[in-house]
Amino acid sequence: MVRRFPAFLMCLMILIFVFACTTTPKFNFPQGTRVGIINLLEPYATHQNFTSFATKNFTKTYEVDWDMPLYTEDQLITQLEKDARFTAVKIRVSKPHKEKTLRLNIIEQVLLSQTSPPTLSPQGASLLDTISNPYDVQVVIVIGSYSGPSPYRSGEDQIQVEGYGVFTRKLFSGKLGSVFGGIFSFRKAYAYAQIGVVVYKVQPVTYIAATRAIAKGRPLRPINDFDWEANIRNLPQADLNKAKPLIQGYIDEAVKRALRNANLTPSRPPRKDTGIGGAPSR
Repeated sequence: MVRRFPAFLMCLMILIFVFACTTTPKFNFPQGTRVGIINLLEPYATHQNFTSFATKNFTKTYEVDWDMPLYTEDQLITQLEKDARFTAVKIRVSKPHKEKTLRLNIIEQVLLSQTSPPTLSPQGASLLDTISNPYDVQVVIVIGSYSGPSPYRSGEDQIQVEGYGVFTRKLFSGKLGSVFGGIFSFRKAYAYAQIGVVVYKVQPVTYIAATRAIAKGRPLRPINDFDWEANIRNLPQADLNKAKPLIQGYIDEAVKRALRNANLTPSRPPRKDTGIGGAPSR
């Protein structure tokens, strides 16, 4: 009697084979690896407001003294230099059109890609190679904001956001909103950070890992003491500043996840008895 191989096991083996063929390769980096940092974060904060009436939706930017680009850069360097193998190298991008190209092709398209690993734009890869080549680096970390979906919807459509700052939602406006907001909490304020950290090996440019500051499917962090009596179209600095530590928290977690996924974290020494150890798995 011939026994049939169960169909579900066959499907499982095919899926495992496909996944194995598409998994991003893992790299082990030697002593003296130079890691370039390209920081494309904007210095200003953004307020994105959404209501049940499209005419009341708006986006406004604010000058703030947070210096989030410097904060993010410091976090990357601090985490990298915990491992003596790595030397952090700051790479400056002087031309605005080059920043735009990198933001679109090297951050946004990669983070929103539906393939694994993501398909790299030849234009973006070529530009990244050209910019990083004079710095003699083997790895490049690119960090910046991008335009993409938020965790929330407006009707059938997912709300698109960009940058970092304050995200407010109101179901009703005017006095009606104040009444219902107090009873049913139809108004909410959140700190958001549509920021990505993407890691590449260069020469040639090869994708290694990427993380979002707000992980897919995760809710935004609420600003519980937001002043709804203030002018929503001209937020006071005090309300903007309430978002700052929450955004820094998003960035801290994204930096650590990106470095861990890219195998850029300190290796564990092998155990003497078994030899088990080495770099953490992805």
